[in-house]
Amino acid sequence: MKINTNRETLIKGIQTIQAGVSSKTGTIPILQNFLMETEEQGLKIIFTDLEMAVKHHIDVNIKNEGSITIPIKKFMEIVQNLEGEAEVNVSVDETNKIAINSGKSKFKISGAPKNDYPVIPDLDETNSFKIPAGVLSEMISGTIFSASMEDDRHFLSGLLWKHEKDGFFMVATDGRRLALSSNYKLKIKKDFKVIVPSKILGELIKFIKSAGINEKTEVTVGLSSNQIGFKVEKTVFISRLVEGNFPAYEQIIPKTKEMSIELNSEKLLAVTKRAAICSNERNGSVKYVFKKGLLSVSSESQNMNFEDELEVDYAGTDFQINFNPRFVIDVLKSAGGKNILIEFSTPATPALIRIAGSDAFVYIIMPLRTQ
Repeated sequence: MKINTNRETLIKGIQTIQAGVSSKTGTIPILQNFLMETEEQGLKIIFTDLEMAVKHHIDVNIKNEGSITIPIKKFMEIVQNLEGEAEVNVSVDETNKIAINSGKSKFKISGAPKNDYPVIPDLDETNSFKIPAGVLSEMISGTIFSASMEDDRHFLSGLLWKHEKDGFFMVATDGRRLALSSNYKLKIKKDFKVIVPSKILGELIKFIKSAGINEKTEVTVGLSSNQIGFKVEKTVFISRLVEGNFPAYEQIIPKTKEMSIELNSEKLLAVTKRAAICSNERNGSVKYVFKKGLLSVSSESQNMNFEDELEVDYAGTDFQINFNPRFVIDVLKSAGGKNILIEFSTPATPALIRIAGSDAFVYIIMPLRTQ
């Protein structure tokens, strides 16, 4: 194999496949390598940790066809330290030695044949559907922060993807909060219900944003019995699905409300951030007290305390509820500066939050016990 390209093209390509894939060092040494293989009009590069894989196409000048697997960290280190403008020549000999030459710099590194690398399945397009990149990013970004970061309940570390009755839903919960996104405009032929790892979804939206993908570009989503794949232009993300039973989230959504109030999300975000500074870091609590025309926000820890007020359109009796400030901040950030509508029943029951004038996102936050 022999190719000619430039430093920037190689760096961007490696960064794309390396993102989010953590090689299991020591258990399977070949997973520290990535696969490089010539294909029509360029080079296919693949990296995997057996749970997730990224395939990416880069445009290079092919002199001789072939394939090789190369230690990804060392290869990236070499390429990053080459002279910026000089052409980069990569060639592989019959002993799997890779020569990387640029200007007067000459490197040699040992690789391994393609046969030693795990076989990465192709995107299954038999049960696929398409979704605009902008819509997909918005739905993921508006829910993923509510997924669990803990390992003991692995099925909560992913997002439930469900299609039924012409509606496509994404749901994330860690047991203390829940985020639900709905879309009824997508053309999806078959109903399904799967749990998608938040890891691949996070990397997917990072790629869409960093690669400057147009929000109208269609992403192909392929589903099989145990995996999901995403194709964005010439880049493919593939991951195993999460096994387990997702909670019956519909039962968590409050069906009744005693009070409802519309609030400015930017002002509430600012005051909640200030209150979070003075709350206990581990099990922090911020107190929200609604009074006639006012919302009092306060917090305290062993050595600090905070209090502030916002003018609000509230005319009911005094009402106090406590929340983890991080949960409130995450929701308010996702609101993007739009007003929010909060519905309450009692200080001990979940609060429901929507973006004013929209049903696309629903957020549920469990309150904390008052002291």
